[in-house]
Amino acid sequence: MIIAVSYTHLRAHETAFATAGKAAVKAGKVIVAGVAAGTAAMGKLVKSALDGYADYEQLEGGVKKLFGKDAQKLVMEYAKNAYKTAGLSANEYMDTVTSFSASLISSLGNDTVAAAKYADIAIADMADNANTFGTSMEDIQNAYK
Repeated sequence: MIIAVSYTHLRAHETAFATAGKAAVKAGKVIVAGVAAGTAAMGKLVKSALDGYADYEQLEGGVKKLFGKDAQKLVMEYAKNAYKTAGLSANEYMDTVTSFSASLISSLGNDTVAAAKYADIAIADMADNANTFGTSMEDIQNAYK
């Protein structure tokens, strides 16, 4: 049995397949672009996390150096809870506390435990001032220094 197919009929199928192929290529490009964007975003996220942890390690070393064995655990506990008490990340807390603690420790006769407690009170006051008056935390930190 011979089936006669018209040229017009074949051309219609060819056009339909070409259109479907073009749509598939476009969809593939969109998928590839989405995967590339997702990969780039994930790379930025991983880099940010690693940078944050590197900063944490550096700041923790500064806390250990300034406060020694007597008060470093206390300061690290304050830093851990700083998001609740002062609206700061642990890194921001440690950065702030190390920026003025050397003079505080010295003025308290090297009593690092007392210095840690006073520093925590000072940082809570800084946060309260920033929230109450709208002053930038950086300006307040500079005033405390």
